[in-house]
Amino acid sequence: MAIIRPTIIKRTRLKEARELRALSRSTKEYYEAFSDGYAAFYDNWPRAEDMFTDARYKDGYDNVAKVLADVAKPGEKVVDVGCGVGVWSALMAEGGAHVTGLDYAIGPLKKCGARRDERRLASRINVVLADGFRLSFRERTFDGATLNWVLAHVPVSRNAGFLREVGRVVKKNGWLVVSDSRWRGQEGGKEQVQLRDTDEGCYDIYKYYYDAEELRVLVSEEYGRVERLEITDYELICVATRREV
Repeated sequence: MAIIRPTIIKRTRLKEARELRALSRSTKEYYEAFSDGYAAFYDNWPRAEDMFTDARYKDGYDNVAKVLADVAKPGEKVVDVGCGVGVWSALMAEGGAHVTGLDYAIGPLKKCGARRDERRLASRINVVLADGFRLSFRERTFDGATLNWVLAHVPVSRNAGFLREVGRVVKKNGWLVVSDSRWRGQEGGKEQVQLRDTDEGCYDIYKYYYDAEELRVLVSEEYGRVERLEITDYELICVATRREV
């Protein structure tokens, strides 16, 4: 049977920083290998099936959708950094935003493009293969940016630079939405290596779990004023406004 949910076989604490380069490569390979699985995983969300039979889990994703629908206004230009299979890009585009869905892995990006075409959103979603650390856009290009289940895969030692690069391409007073799994005392510690299974084999991925105050401080220092910080059973949802530069 095909694996259609993120399946963690083992969690271990990250022991040495020198592991990070190999982990970053393996994390990317995981998302390439599991793009079909993630598309199926997200299809189960509106149906409340599989992992989403847990009402608390589903509510977290529902809340992210509500925040994005509220923040991303019709006509705005938005960059969805780490767009994956395109669920959040499509949601914002259906609300009238013009979205650039950006990912460093071609497999999920193709799924994003397919979702765009299936929903007839070609005029509102542009897909770009790129690394979020080196965005190929001019300063102040976008009205807003999103990082949905992305920041946790950025090594914590590099998160400040990553956020500054995202902020560079957002206009003065532009917004940022960050959603991610939160620290709840998970086995393996806050900064960990997860061995995940796919139909193509197992991959080590990097994962860092933020607590609410830690995320608030990081976003405040590297992006701008935090306007809203929601804590759900499993997720953190942060909305911030770009500081004047």
